[in-house]
Amino acid sequence: MIIPSAGWYKRPGILIPVFFLSLLHGPVKGQGLWPGAASAALGGCGVCLQGYWCASQNQAGLGFTEASSLSLQHSLPYLLEELGISSLSAQFSSPAGALGIAFSTMGLKGFRQSSFWLSYGLRLHDRLSAGLGIHFWYVSVPDRFLEAPGISFALGLLLQINEQWMIGARVLHPAGWHSGKELSKPGQGTIETGFSCTFFGIARILAELHYSPVNQLQLRSGMEWNLNPTALLRIGFCDRPATFTGGVGLQFSRWIADISFQFGIANGLSPFTSLTHAW
Repeated sequence: MIIPSAGWYKRPGILIPVFFLSLLHGPVKGQGLWPGAASAALGGCGVCLQGYWCASQNQAGLGFTEASSLSLQHSLPYLLEELGISSLSAQFSSPAGALGIAFSTMGLKGFRQSSFWLSYGLRLHDRLSAGLGIHFWYVSVPDRFLEAPGISFALGLLLQINEQWMIGARVLHPAGWHSGKELSKPGQGTIETGFSCTFFGIARILAELHYSPVNQLQLRSGMEWNLNPTALLRIGFCDRPATFTGGVGLQFSRWIADISFQFGIANGLSPFTSLTHAW
């Protein structure tokens, strides 16, 4: 790569390979970065999860939250160290629902993209919850912390039909504002819907359909088993692009650890690790 003149050093796009920029651009642009480790292992399913990353997944899951929690996560897209994503998520329960926040940052030195969610889920009925999430993202470059900001929102619903069946839906980024720069443009609005079914008291299957003008109709599916009171095994699949997923979860009295991976036919392996403390 040809080294530019000294006057161009404040323009990180000149120094960073286009390949890296394309990887950075996709996950952040209106997408809230990558999923929580449990969701990642389940093919990216998140509409019917009430886990510890609801602030950036289906915010209606916060309405069923019974404990406060703090989670740390790190993921490594395509095993590229330079693109490591560090995330912090917190949920604060209340009698009627929960408040959730999630912050993620990724990128190279001199060019980072960050994402922040502020969400709330409200229990409307014993079996029905609704959620709202406000999403803010920005780019940090040398001499400028807030470059290309943008803001949007998401709306979600979650219905517990009975002890076994749950259905959910979310509208992600139906509208928003951005600074007018290409990196700050929100992603195309996405409609997500799906269900989960628990059987034999030890296993659960999940399936979702996501529609957006970019990927058109995308199928996500996953399954998890309780191997014992402590360990969970998860597998999943997502098409467009074809991606195989899996992972394990370890649940103790106040601590939850998740180790997951996504393997895309087109772009390779992406591992996820997270540690959660609940109280």
